[in-house]
Amino acid sequence: MRPPVLRPIRWVALLAGAMLSALGLIASAGPLPLAANQRIERVDVQLRRQGWQPHGDPLVESLDRELAGSDLSSLRSCSGTGAGFCRYDYRRGRQHLQVITVPGRDGDGLVHHWLLEDRPGRRP
Repeated sequence: MRPPVLRPIRWVALLAGAMLSALGLIASAGPLPLAANQRIERVDVQLRRQGWQPHGDPLVESLDRELAGSDLSSLRSCSGTGAGFCRYDYRRGRQHLQVITVPGRDGDGLVHHWLLEDRPGRRP
């Protein structure tokens, strides 16, 4: 006996249901609270509220902390170029977020840009 064949309309319905489920998961997580020139301390608080966990380097050099002007546990590193770029890492499930900052006028880290990656091979 041959296995039942799903008609095209059933495939469309299954696909639509899967897409809506995925959109529901994304919507429940909320949009990233990021904008250029935001202070990294404020961004850190907002990300943690959305379930993002700091994933910095616990062995960050004191020079990096000095360049960053921050003691946030999400600090990964700072460049030694003099431009002051610092990177903060966060994880939520299989997502990995990198936030790059530059020093503001008062020395506080301001968001310059960010990169969000989905790493399906990693376990949450």
